[in-house]
Amino acid sequence: MLESFQINNFRLFQHLEVKRLGRVNLLVGRNNAGKSTFLEAIELYVSNASSTVLLDLVESRQETWFSEAQPHSQNFLGNPVRHLFFGHELPKIGEEGISLGEVSSNIKLHIGVAVYQNKNDKEGTIRKIRISEVQFDEDLSNVEVFLVAEEGERTRRLFRLDRDVKDIRRNSRILYERQESELKYTWQIVSTENMPSRKLAALWDLTSLTDLESEVISALRLIDDRVSGVAFVEDISRGRASDNRIPLVKIKGIDEPLTLKSMGDGITRLFHIIVALVNARNGLLLIDEFENGLHWSVQPKVWDIVFQLSKRLNVQIFATTHSRDCIKGFDSIWDKYPELGAFFRLDVKNGSIKATEYTSETLTDAIDMDVEVR
Repeated sequence: MLESFQINNFRLFQHLEVKRLGRVNLLVGRNNAGKSTFLEAIELYVSNASSTVLLDLVESRQETWFSEAQPHSQNFLGNPVRHLFFGHELPKIGEEGISLGEVSSNIKLHIGVAVYQNKNDKEGTIRKIRISEVQFDEDLSNVEVFLVAEEGERTRRLFRLDRDVKDIRRNSRILYERQESELKYTWQIVSTENMPSRKLAALWDLTSLTDLESEVISALRLIDDRVSGVAFVEDISRGRASDNRIPLVKIKGIDEPLTLKSMGDGITRLFHIIVALVNARNGLLLIDEFENGLHWSVQPKVWDIVFQLSKRLNVQIFATTHSRDCIKGFDSIWDKYPELGAFFRLDVKNGSIKATEYTSETLTDAIDMDVEVR
């Protein structure tokens, strides 16, 4: 479990430290204060700078776009991964790039740019040799520029920066996959739009017919106590696509199973959260805008289940919210499990983003005094 977290030169964050994390962490802040960016930084770290995650992050924000009205540059400086770096520019050779890790750790995960040249060794074998005496404005036609991940004494070449993102994806099987390190943690993500249908179905396949299935059904009963079962079926009206499985729920007193979506946004959101949670055992769960679709009256009960399952399954949770009701629900349950929670707010101060950390007592006092904490 992460006890703290430090971010340098990642998107909006030139430098950010959160010195105390809990098992269940709620993060708030105004628009563009970096809440979703913080979740991205956590994902990038726990994936150990996976090439797939790096590309997913830029594609999820449509940062790979280009227009027919603009010539598409093959220069490595224009690679869309530049948007992941503070200031939207790749670091220069030898400059510090992205740095992620626990505050107290001397070894951080670094992501930056490195230049390699093909040279023959004594046996005549061609090897890539890293060179440092190079400037971006020099002729780089005889070298290869890579995005690299470094941690301690180990360096991994992730991919060449003069490649198009589609080309990188197309060649992912041969593109340094063998150099990928093991994940630091397993993790699941529930975005603001929930999970893709294919992934949700796959996670349910791992959950159904296990002891955890009853936990999911029990959670759904917070919204409708008639729910007695869930199953995924193929919807052939949508063709034979691989993502055409949809969830149905069995309701007591109704012979025909109903689609989950027909029962409203709240129960759909809850299903995504709990299914992701029970499949994040011994890892992390990231939830962007926890409150989406959930009525204020049910949120404390959902938080109660989340706190309980996070401890039982050894899952660390990072969630964001804009909702005061969500914060109040979280605070009421944090009081029941004071050793499990953590709450912090991101604020823009003097052009940089800082984290303000709250204890359970200071958060309760702020809510009671109607102080704005979102």
